[in-house]
Amino acid sequence: MPASNYCLIDPKGGPIKIQLTVNNGIRSNSSFVLWELQDEKWIKKEKWNLITGDKGFDECIIPQKPDELENNSLAWSVNSCAMIKNLERGEFTIRIIQDTIQRWKKTASRIVPFVGDGKQLQFGNHIIFKHLIDSQNPTTNLWKQIDS
Repeated sequence: MPASNYCLIDPKGGPIKIQLTVNNGIRSNSSFVLWELQDEKWIKKEKWNLITGDKGFDECIIPQKPDELENNSLAWSVNSCAMIKNLERGEFTIRIIQDTIQRWKKTASRIVPFVGDGKQLQFGNHIIFKHLIDSQNPTTNLWKQIDS
């Protein structure tokens, strides 16, 4: 599954889950914000914090129904630091899951500062939700309806 700025979801499917994982003794506190475009302005719909702590994992469910998410943007900002001195890199993975199907995934390897140095790594990005096309109605049937 290629990483892109679009996440294809099933509008008739179950809830959308966001997961954040980190490794190598990294702790992170991240903000996820769901935005909706209304009258050419982005309006904040929801905000969540995911904190990985010692377990290196956290997740949440988006409260909106999948059929309400078309063209909404999910943006995030991750702040992290290493609990292990001289740690060089850490791996961060964000997953979007629906009905046990991984709909989108992004993994990044980053240099992470040691917590004792009083610094932290901050990075972010976003995706746009798009509805999957219903495979029960293939577009080839449309061509049969055109008069010649």
